[in-house]
Amino acid sequence: MKSPHTTPRTSPPWLAPLLLSAGLSASFSGSLYSVAAAQVGPSQGVNFGQALINSSCTVTTNDGSIGVRTNRNLITSDTTEGGNFSGTLTAASISAVSNLTTTGFVKVDNPTLTGTTAATTSQVKLGTGTWGSSGQVNLGADGSMSSTPLHVRFSTTNNNNRFANGTYTASATVSCYDGP
Repeated sequence: MKSPHTTPRTSPPWLAPLLLSAGLSASFSGSLYSVAAAQVGPSQGVNFGQALINSSCTVTTNDGSIGVRTNRNLITSDTTEGGNFSGTLTAASISAVSNLTTTGFVKVDNPTLTGTTAATTSQVKLGTGTWGSSGQVNLGADGSMSSTPLHVRFSTTNNNNRFANGTYTASATVSCYDGP
């Protein structure tokens, strides 16, 4: 019985000039060639510029209008208040779009009334909420708040509980916040 012997495999002769000029070595392994790569030149780092992250919220408002109850003890924008009114009662509206989530909210501060007689009570109501000295609505999961009615109302204990003749205007500040 003949003893098996192994013949070393070498690269084909036509590959030698290529390997020598590139400073590489290769070995023949069946029908595949394996080439070890040599780094040429220094490595270079890659940097990425800064990302500036800011909370953003855009509040959009539409003005409303106020009227006075005929006995002059109440000024409001809410048509659901009882009694007869002089003037056009119209809700304002607010909406918001932001990059916040449900932790964000829109807040309406205590409204102000400008006119001849000072209001002793100033209140706001957002949507179908309740009257209060301020109002707040949480943003949705997408960071937005659809158009929401905003009402104001004012009463007075001055001037025998009546607003005196004159021109009155009302305003409220609406802001967007991130966090509880």
